[in-house]
Amino acid sequence: MESLSEDKVILTKEEYQQLLDNNERLKDAEKRANAANKAKSDFLSSMSHEIRTPMNSVLGMNELIRMTLADASLSIADKIGRVIGYSDGIQHSGEMLLYVINDILDISKIESGKFEIRPAPYRFKKLLEDMIPLFTINAEGKSLLFTSETDEDLPGYVEGDEVRIRQIISNIVNNAIKYTKEGSVSLTITGRKTEEGVIYDIAVKDTGIGIKQENLSHLFDSFERVDSAETHYIEGTGLGLAIVKSLLDLMGGSIEVESVYGEGSLFTAHIPQKVLSDERIRDYRPATGPEMSESRHHFFTGRQILVVDDNLTNLTVARSFLEQMKCEAETITSGREALKVIGERHFDIIFLDHMMPEMSGVKVLKEIRLHPEKYEVNRETPFIVMTANAVAGAKEQYINEFGFDGYIAKPFRFAELDRLMSTYMEGEDAKSAAAPMTPPVGAGGPPPGAKGEVWDIDYKAGIDTCGDQDTYDVVADTYLEIQAENMEKLAGCLKSDDWENYRIIVHALKSSSFTIGAKNFGGFSMTVENAAKELSEGKDIEKNLGYLRGSYHPYTAAYAAVCENLRKHRAGRQN
Repeated sequence: MESLSEDKVILTKEEYQQLLDNNERLKDAEKRANAANKAKSDFLSSMSHEIRTPMNSVLGMNELIRMTLADASLSIADKIGRVIGYSDGIQHSGEMLLYVINDILDISKIESGKFEIRPAPYRFKKLLEDMIPLFTINAEGKSLLFTSETDEDLPGYVEGDEVRIRQIISNIVNNAIKYTKEGSVSLTITGRKTEEGVIYDIAVKDTGIGIKQENLSHLFDSFERVDSAETHYIEGTGLGLAIVKSLLDLMGGSIEVESVYGEGSLFTAHIPQKVLSDERIRDYRPATGPEMSESRHHFFTGRQILVVDDNLTNLTVARSFLEQMKCEAETITSGREALKVIGERHFDIIFLDHMMPEMSGVKVLKEIRLHPEKYEVNRETPFIVMTANAVAGAKEQYINEFGFDGYIAKPFRFAELDRLMSTYMEGEDAKSAAAPMTPPVGAGGPPPGAKGEVWDIDYKAGIDTCGDQDTYDVVADTYLEIQAENMEKLAGCLKSDDWENYRIIVHALKSSSFTIGAKNFGGFSMTVENAAKELSEGKDIEKNLGYLRGSYHPYTAAYAAVCENLRKHRAGRQN
């Protein structure tokens, strides 16, 4: 490059070309930055919709529950029926909201490099048995045919991050269901052994809208949703496939996609896992019997627990959970009030909400740590933070920087609270505390024509399940009211070999029988349901068909015996 004067420069041909290339690169970088900003803006706009929609449903359904309970013209049975329906709507919307939030948090952790794969032993068939019924229900809700096929000679006892494997398969299958208006979705699982273990090949094929060839390269990008004009009506964050790709990368796996626009798509994920034994997928045998339907949790009888949160709904949920664990729960809505109580009374665990007006949970704990002599009575008490702040690194910050002993993210579920409590206190296993049952009845079905005490009802257990005697009475009356209708339906299904609807009726009977305390009959129902389920899936047809036909009369006789016992008990209470 030569300089002729102060304001003129002569460039060589190479320098001029380099300048042009640099300008093109800058334009390209600007274009990509603008596209990324637009994608994130579109994403945030979409997230606003995805979050507000379930929230509106939750608030609306809750208002309907309040109106129903206040309606003096409705009977208690009508109120319970309506409230359960509205509650189901709240549950669905809450899970949808949690799904959206979890996707956002997952992609945040992945992009920040703080996401970890946590391998542990698990059985692959158990994973499939948990998930496939849910996929079937989701597909049937859109009038789609869902099929699954598994090579059961593949290794079945493996080591990997089961939670993330479930997430991968669930995202791919549910994605296929969402984008398929009519036709079918199939899940095929094959694989191959390697020196390190096994690679599961998870193939999901659909007859959906397909993907344009020009969009395939952007399919796994974060914050981008291809064909947004055609798919704007579909729920979801658009992050599912990006998360799937990132998880597979972390596991050393991969994913491929083939698609014809307007005809459908085929996604194939390759998931490497470590093999732990010679057990094949087909060798897995699940436990059966009544124990499967009983919740596994602990009783912490008489333990004193303090929960501090300015949100009354959160306090109601926490108190209800703790009371089910037989704890003595005290709830407080103010940080300053909490300090007073913490200085006067001992608690076995103290839960502090982070974000509270006037005095946050962090400030409460700081005050306690600064003046331990004032709070001597709780010097050894674990302080657990409750927070909706579940981003990457939050748990470590609360424990290492703020001094909390533990952390639980809101909204939390009963099982999560139970696990956390169990790390600080020894509890009594709720199952061992329950009333004893006659063992083999639920596992293999009862002896034909079994009568008498075999079909007795544990009324105390039923009342505990329902919460109080009044609710139990309503549930018991409903159980008796639908007996004739159920008997008629079961007879009709037997006559027409309609084993799918037979299974649905028995499934409902199983649940309601456990609820009223008819544990042995609930176990019998479970055995019948499992046989009907296997028959509908084409497994051991001759054996299961023979069992179902042969057990019909003993089963309906047992049902009648349970109802007769329940009627006598109800009549005795009313006299």
